[in-house]
Parts: sequence; C-alpha cells; structure tokens
Amino acid sequence: MKKTFIIIYFLFSIISCKKEEYTIENLNGNKISALGHAGMGFSTTYPVNSYESILKCLNLGADGTEIDVQMTKDSVLIAFHDQDLSENTNLKGGVNSLTWNEIKEADYIQTHYLNYSIHSLDQLFSHIENLHTYRFIFDCKLYTSGTNTNQFYTSYMNAVIALMQKFKLQNNVYLASSSTGFISLFKNKNSDYKFLINPLSFTAGFDTALSFKLFGIQMSTNDISREQIKMAHDNNLWVSIWETNSNKDQNKAIKKNPDFIITDNVKGLIKLIK
Repeated sequence: MKKTFIIIYFLFSIISCKKEEYTIENLNGNKISALGHAGMGFSTTYPVNSYESILKCLNLGADGTEIDVQMTKDSVLIAFHDQDLSENTNLKGGVNSLTWNEIKEADYIQTHYLNYSIHSLDQLFSHIENLHTYRFIFDCKLYTSGTNTNQFYTSYMNAVIALMQKFKLQNNVYLASSSTGFISLFKNKNSDYKFLINPLSFTAGFDTALSFKLFGIQMSTNDISREQIKMAHDNNLWVSIWETNSNKDQNKAIKKNPDFIITDNVKGLIKLIK
C-alpha cells in the first residue's frame, strides 16, 4: 500500500510540474519578452535598480529589464525608484534637488552588511556586455520638485536622447510614462522613439495611444484582459504588463498574449516561456 502511494505521489508530482504549452499570438514575433522589474525586482536582497540586480537579471537569461529613470539637478540620468532618497538610502531629498556628485556617494540602507551604490545609466550601460541583445523599458519618473515643469521635461528629454545616441539604443529602449505632456514634447522633437503610455484604465490608455500614435500600452496584468490585449494588437499597439510574480499569476498573464511581461520572479518566468 505504501509503495503504491509513493508511485502515485511521484506520478502526480511529474504531472503537476509539467510545463504548460502555450500558443502565443502577439506583435512580438509571437513570443513574450521576459523583463525584470528594475532588475531582479523585490525577490532578492539586491536593491531594485542597482547594477548588481540588473546584471543578475540579464545573466539569468532575461530578455532585458525595466528601469526606473530619474534625473539629477545637473541632468544626469540615474536608476532609482523612490521620490525621496531617504526612503532607501543614507541621503535625503529628491533626486532632482541634488547633483550627481552628491548622489553617487549614497549607499542603499536595506542591506546592512553589503554596500550597494546608485548608478547612473551611463555607468550601467558602459558595463553591460552584449548590450544590444537586450530590451529596456525606461519608466520615466518625472519628479519636478521646485522646477519649471516644461523646462524639466525638456532637460529630461535631451538627456535621454543623448544617452540613447551615445549607446545606439534607439531600437532597444521603450519609454514608459503617464504624462501626455512629456510624451507630446518628446514626440514633437523626435517621433522615432517608442513610447508606452501608463494609463489609469485600458480605455484611457487605448484612446491616448491611438490619438498620440504611440508604440503601445503598459499596465498591471490585473487591469487588462486577454480580449483588451487582442484589441490593442488589432490596432498595432504593443502591450507590456507587470505585477506577475507567482507562477500562477505568470501563467495567467502568458495566456493573455502580451508582448512584454515585467516580473519580480525572473527565474520563474524564464522557465515558463523559454
């Protein structure tokens, strides 16, 4: 009886662990690009957006990563998420209120026995091998404390363009923003860049993407359905979704046929779709 139970349990384990078969239909060559959430996301001890987190994500076999991008007082683009540095580093103040020389001395405080520093995008891309084999989504954090908004947008735009041209990343980077003002300014300057709108709802995002002739839409997987993604694809709009961490959530997200999935569970997503 015990032997029979062991055999049944073993067979059940094999079946339950079997990789699901998917038929992907999207605009991304009928495959889904697995992107890390600011590197490895919150699934490891690495601080999000740190060089170590991003490098680990790419070395695991991800197609690329989303990066939170902010701009310093002297127009240096850095990889950092929070509006105030005090939330996760030993500095205080908004990124835009400090110069790069001041910020580059900061350390993340979430790992007490390991030192992780903030990196500029220039530093990051200078140290990533085979850079042009990856895709990057810049989540444009447009915190403008104490500055003229339009002037800030212009400086941010110019900094992004300079970075993209330096590393020849025009075909590898997608710019995500919820600000139609920023997007309009950028597109009037150069319409070749690929923009993803971060909307409050699919309907709002769909209408904005069509109106501004954007590349696509980026949303939480909880706020968009398979049918809505197909509707976007039928109108030549790419779709990037996030908030897919457990294998169950990722399986559901894959079946919606998005073009990109941003995840905190990089290793798990890669196993499912590679």
